[in-house]
Amino acid sequence: MSAPERRTRFSPELVEEPEERCPLEEQRERWERKRLTTAKALIQTERQYLEQLELITRIYHDVFRARCGRLKIAETGICGHIPEILVANRLLLSAMDLGDFGSGFENFTESLSLYKKHADSIEPTVQVLQYHTKKKKKSFMRFRKLQESRSELKGRPLEQLLELPLLRVLEYRHYLRDLAENSRPGASDFAKLTSALHAVSDVCQYIDTIAQDCDNERHLRRVQSLIKGRRVRILIPGRRYIREGWLSLVPQSGEEVKQRMFFLFSDVLAVTSPCHPLHPINCHKFTCRSLYPLRECHVERVLGHTQSQGGLISVSFAKEKLLLMSTDQTDINDWYKCLVGAVRKFHSNSRKNTKTAPGDQLVGEEEAKAQALQPKVTKRSWDREVKEGRQAQYCPDFMSHEETAPKKAKIVNDRSLQSCPPADTQEASAGWSCSLL
Repeated sequence: MSAPERRTRFSPELVEEPEERCPLEEQRERWERKRLTTAKALIQTERQYLEQLELITRIYHDVFRARCGRLKIAETGICGHIPEILVANRLLLSAMDLGDFGSGFENFTESLSLYKKHADSIEPTVQVLQYHTKKKKKSFMRFRKLQESRSELKGRPLEQLLELPLLRVLEYRHYLRDLAENSRPGASDFAKLTSALHAVSDVCQYIDTIAQDCDNERHLRRVQSLIKGRRVRILIPGRRYIREGWLSLVPQSGEEVKQRMFFLFSDVLAVTSPCHPLHPINCHKFTCRSLYPLRECHVERVLGHTQSQGGLISVSFAKEKLLLMSTDQTDINDWYKCLVGAVRKFHSNSRKNTKTAPGDQLVGEEEAKAQALQPKVTKRSWDREVKEGRQAQYCPDFMSHEETAPKKAKIVNDRSLQSCPPADTQEASAGWSCSLL
């Protein structure tokens, strides 16, 4: 037998080779670690979110109705659907504490309609708050000033607190995406998390649409307040605000270049000029020079294709052509892109609207035939000369008949009076007659 090898401090150490691990197992461990981190952050933020909802409900729902119950606004409330949302989120937090994220969010998707209703009610609630603030209701102003000074609210007004549920839904989308991506496809809650992610994404898209509509309406109201007079209507349903800015209008007759304020919308281009700066009322407003429809618009770049100082754009309409100039290269490029995009989008939307279903086309044809078969009843008032003339007194029957059943009257040069009883000899000498069609 050989003796065991004696090791000294100068003998080489034996290096143990690490065991090779499967890359699939390492990937699953990374998924699990990231899933646990996401779950922990979700539960922690959910508790903070519930604390804020409870604070809002206690202050602006319970206390407000107790102190300002005489106001009409107390019947509908000033915090939207936050009390109902609080109940739904408590159930979600209890399920997440048990680690059952799939079932918790599956049941929570049934309460997502409350978030849609809350998103719809924010803008009317803000308008009511602004109305009572302008009216300076003493009880309401005192209550609001006292509550906003609380340290728990951190100086945030009620309008900002109403947006907390909408911001939380956007956070749910990110958390659900991380949970679903870091779960095994064969896991029990993978399908539930995926379906909940789709439902929350739909609500987020709905909220984004409402936010864009509200922002667009604010822009339209602001532009309407800047335009002098009431003849030009800017606030029209379906109109979208795109861009505004100063541009130089180059006249084709060789006159002096004029500075104009342009407002670009989804259907028209408004050209305005500033009012006189010494005007007592309209010194900060604009006078609308013209409105050009985009359906007849054709945009072409004249100068500014390369890097230079500014550029020139040609905007052609059916009866007029505008030359828009700017010394800022970035500004003129943005205007060109916005004009081209607005015209292209307008024509694409008009093509979609012109396409009708076969059933709708048949219904339209039937309605047109029915209207064609109906007798056309129009009323035409007597001319002032006919009323004041002496012949008006010889047709008392016709005047009374027109008041009860309107008919169309026509003055002819013939000396015979059709569809009327025979008149005296004075009518023949008048040289005109009345006939009913």
